[in-house]
Amino acid sequence: MKHWYALLFIFVFSSCQENSTPKLDGNDVDKSELTLDSLNSLIKESPNSAKLYFERAKYHFHNRDLASSQGDVGRALKIDSSQTEFYLFLANLKILSKESRDARNALLKAYKRDPKNIEVLLKLGELYMIVEDYAESFKYLNEALELDIHNATAYRLKGFNYKYAGDTVNSVSSFQTAIEQDPDDYDSYLQLGLLFSIPLNPLALDFYDNALRVKPTSLEALYAKALHLQNIGESRESIELYDRIISLNAAFFNAHFNKGYIYLEHLEKFDSAAFSFNNALEFGPKDYYQALYNRGLSYERAGLTEKALADYTATLKINPQYDLAAESLSRLEKK
Repeated sequence: MKHWYALLFIFVFSSCQENSTPKLDGNDVDKSELTLDSLNSLIKESPNSAKLYFERAKYHFHNRDLASSQGDVGRALKIDSSQTEFYLFLANLKILSKESRDARNALLKAYKRDPKNIEVLLKLGELYMIVEDYAESFKYLNEALELDIHNATAYRLKGFNYKYAGDTVNSVSSFQTAIEQDPDDYDSYLQLGLLFSIPLNPLALDFYDNALRVKPTSLEALYAKALHLQNIGESRESIELYDRIISLNAAFFNAHFNKGYIYLEHLEKFDSAAFSFNNALEFGPKDYYQALYNRGLSYERAGLTEKALADYTATLKINPQYDLAAESLSRLEKK
C-alpha cells in the first residue's frame, strides 16, 4: 500500500532584528513604556523625527499591523533616507508581504549606502535565494564571508542555495560548516537531518537530536525524527515521538495519521489504527480521503465489514479516481 508522507521543510524568514532604542529627540524614554498614544503624542510634538516614525513602525509590526508599519517606515525614510536600519526593516516587511521586488529595491538602496553591512548582504543573499536567483544569492553571501569568514548564517544560506539547486554534496558541506561556526544552529542541524534521512543514513538521528537539543519542543524536528524512525522500522520509538508531538499540539494531524499507519501495517493493532485515523480525520482537511480509506482498511482487517464499506464508499465520493478504495470496495462486495 502506498502512502505519501507530508514531510515539509518550513523555511522561516529571519525575523526583523530590533536595534537598541535610540533616544527620541533627546528624551530618555523607556521603550517598554511606549504606547501608541504616547508615540502619537511624541510625533505630534516632533513631526520631523524619522526615529519616532521608525519606533511607531516597530510598534505596529509587533502588533501585526504590517500596513501601518510599512506606512511609518516609509515616512521615516522620506525624512532621513540615510539610515540602513530603516531599509532593512522595510525589506523584512516587504518579504513578509511577499513583495519581493520592493524588498530587493529597499535592500539595494541600503547596499548602495553601506556595501560592507553584513546584515544587508545576508538579507540580499536570503532574498535572492527565495526568488531562486542562486548566482546573485551566492554573490552577496560570499561578500559577507569576505568580511566575516566565521558567519554561520552565510554558510547556512549557502546550504539552502545548494539544496534548492540540487547540489546535495555542497549543501551538506555548507550546513556542516555553519554548525562548526555556531554549534547551536538549529536550522542547519535540521537540514542535515533531512538530507541524511533520504538514504536513511543513521547519522540523521544525531542531527535531529542536536536540533532538539537547541529547540526541545520543535514540532518539525520531532516529526522529522519520528518519520525517520518509522521508515527504518523502529515503530514503537516512532509512536512515542508522535505521542509527544500530539501532547504539544493535538491538531497535528500527520502525527495521528502516521500512528495509524504503524498500528495498521506494522503492529496489526486495528482498533488503535482506526482510532488514530479517526483523530486524523477530526483535525485534518475536510477532503482527507487517505485517512478515510485507511480507517476503512483498519475496520476491514478488524472484521467490521459494514464500517469498512461505508468508509470506502465515502472515500470514492471525495476522490472517485482513488484506485485503492475502488479495489477494496469491490473486494468486499464480492464476499
